[in-house]
Amino acid sequence: MKHSQVRQVTSMHESPSYDEMQAIFVNHHVPASAAEAHGTLAGLLCVDGRLDCGQWLSTLFGENQEGLDADERAFCETLCKRTREQLDAFDFSFELCLPDDDHPMPDRARALGEWCQGFLYGLGYKLGGSDWPGECTEVLDDILQLSRLDAEHADETDEEAYAELTEFVRAGVQLVRSEFEQNASPQLH
Repeated sequence: MKHSQVRQVTSMHESPSYDEMQAIFVNHHVPASAAEAHGTLAGLLCVDGRLDCGQWLSTLFGENQEGLDADERAFCETLCKRTREQLDAFDFSFELCLPDDDHPMPDRARALGEWCQGFLYGLGYKLGGSDWPGECTEVLDDILQLSRLDAEHADETDEEAYAELTEFVRAGVQLVRSEFEQNASPQLH
């Protein structure tokens, strides 16, 4: 990313945009999209809220993370820290890193499917692979179905459905995070 293209993320409540993150991934030939990478991060953080940002960067960039310049690394770390804060807050502030509304609907729908794929990867989710806490299994099965979303046939008339699916995923992730948090807490007798 060229220095002139990097904007400062000035607020603790501001995350890098999808387009900014996507530019970093394209620049470094990361096979995942920004949406899939953020989904992976959210899944990893649901399982381990103390996850170090460097572990996520290693998952994405491997040995190539040394090629990130200081601004690119700061953007990635800001996204990681902000996502952790949002998930830890349990106040419905959590946001998915997806393309803005000015992107065509097929691109946005594809990114939502990629986000869901990344989330399931980050959790290590396998259909029927283990017992998941609380209501997680049902939510994760639904997210699995969304990861197979047929984006090619989406058009602007699907705006309301897209918004509802995005909200479902956002709320589902928070439920999964809450279930993992409760499951990890010591039980009082």
